[in-house]
Amino acid sequence: MALGYDEEVALKAVLRNGHYYGGMDVLTNIVHNSLAYLNKGDSNDEEPDSEANFTDLRQLEEYTLARMVCLLQKFKPHLSKGDAMWCLLMSDLHVGRARAMEIPILPSSGASGSSDGNGCTSESAGGSGSVEGDVSGGGSAEVAPALSKFHGGWGLREIECPKRFNLSPSMKSLLKRNVAMFAAGFRANAKLFNSQTRPSAASLFGGDTSNGNGTPAEVPEVSQYAKNQDVVNSVMSKFQDLNLDENTTEQVPLDQKDDMILNLVHQIKDLEKQVKERKEWAQEKAMQAARKLSHDLTELKMLRMERDETQRLKKGKETHEETTMKRLKEMESALRKASAQVDRANNAVRKLENENAEIRAEMEASKLSASESVTTCLEIAKREKKYLKRLLAWEKQKTKMQEDIAAEEGKMSELNQELAQVEAATKEAEAKWREEQKAKELVLAQVEDERRLKEASEANNKRKLEALRLKIEIDFQRHKDDLQRLEQEYTRLKEQTTETEHHQSSDFWTDNSNGVNPQGETIARLLHELDRLEEDSQEKEVSRDRECMICMTDEVSVVFLPCAHQVICANCNESYGKKGKVVCPCCRVPIEQRIRVYGASS
Repeated sequence: MALGYDEEVALKAVLRNGHYYGGMDVLTNIVHNSLAYLNKGDSNDEEPDSEANFTDLRQLEEYTLARMVCLLQKFKPHLSKGDAMWCLLMSDLHVGRARAMEIPILPSSGASGSSDGNGCTSESAGGSGSVEGDVSGGGSAEVAPALSKFHGGWGLREIECPKRFNLSPSMKSLLKRNVAMFAAGFRANAKLFNSQTRPSAASLFGGDTSNGNGTPAEVPEVSQYAKNQDVVNSVMSKFQDLNLDENTTEQVPLDQKDDMILNLVHQIKDLEKQVKERKEWAQEKAMQAARKLSHDLTELKMLRMERDETQRLKKGKETHEETTMKRLKEMESALRKASAQVDRANNAVRKLENENAEIRAEMEASKLSASESVTTCLEIAKREKKYLKRLLAWEKQKTKMQEDIAAEEGKMSELNQELAQVEAATKEAEAKWREEQKAKELVLAQVEDERRLKEASEANNKRKLEALRLKIEIDFQRHKDDLQRLEQEYTRLKEQTTETEHHQSSDFWTDNSNGVNPQGETIARLLHELDRLEEDSQEKEVSRDRECMICMTDEVSVVFLPCAHQVICANCNESYGKKGKVVCPCCRVPIEQRIRVYGASS
């Protein structure tokens, strides 16, 4: 419904295709299978699926649980149905995880599991897998319709109306009543038989009912076989009481009746086993729950005792901590007071020490100042004498320096005149240098032009030589090809003439008398054509050796590599080979590089 489907459509899809098959848990597998069914569009099909169409979710639940138990028993045949259901419950109904679980095999469960064999019977979830019918009044009974599909194994066989028998409605109702009566009688006989066989088995094996570990011993196979044989005999005796209507018996063959009866017998056996196993499973679950409850109660008592103990210890610890904190606070206050007094005393001592140091410093300073004053007076007298001597010397130097200054001023005037003359000469030299530089640049430009012209002429000559060389090679190859072609033609004609000589040998003298010589005329004509072709090819080569193969007007100027053919011009080169693979038009070799040449050769 969360994906947009109606409730009715979704329920119908789950009932038709909501199987548990898949690699994940049951819920996810059912959802995936139902969605796959809805995506295929099968949910709109009005024809009911006779093998997998459930009437409600209860049937789907019963069938799914029964299939899971059977599948787990196929993987682990030693498990009983109760153990298989316990494994599924412990693994959240995941068959893969339940298969991986390992549980100890109890003798009681092993005995009950051994009676099941390896066959699988269907079970329903919640312990409602047995036939529910009551014999009343006229001896009629009804089979529960919700369980009628699942009592015949894992193939979803419908017990109340098997379609493969084509039974009439009256036959179906009569079959239902007989099955219910047979089931009730079989259960009564089975209970009576079990009550009779158990004391006898206990008397036979009374001395060895338990081994050294206190577990019950296994019953011999002989007694088990006898028990099964008695059950079969009792069932066969009950078949004699099953009477169907004579009209309906005529419609159903005898072998079909036998098949139906055998199926019903197997189903009744399976239902009895299911009831027994589910009772054992319920008792085991109750014991497990009781053991778990007692274990949980003891753990709860222990936890409560531990909680009380921790609370008591916590309270005692809190009182001890309170007294300790009070003492610590008192000690801290006393310590603070003592530290304050010590600080005050230290401050007073530091003040006195500072005052004493200041007084001592003043006394030392006064002594030093007195001694320094005497020494300074002596030094000042010495300096005065010294400065007087320096003053006399400076006056002498001053007069001398004034004379030197006058002489230097005269020299400076002379130097200024020389500097003016040098500047004028420099300007004239710069003007001459500029003129010479311009002339030099003109000469260099002329030299560069001449060098370029020389290089261009040399390059042009090289291109002409290369073009001439390529032309000679091309002409040589062309003449060689023409010569080879003419030789082949000459050989072919020679062979033809040789053949015709044999046919015309009888007419030789007649042709000779008439003055006709076909062979000589043919040879002369071929030689004449050969000469004419050579002359034409030479003329064409002379006239067209430099023409472009594409436009036939411009001169070739592009060389193709690696074939080195020069067959197209520059204008055709720009448009040639833009579409598709570029090949040489002369030799059809792929072009890797194009070189533009100037002049007659490159």
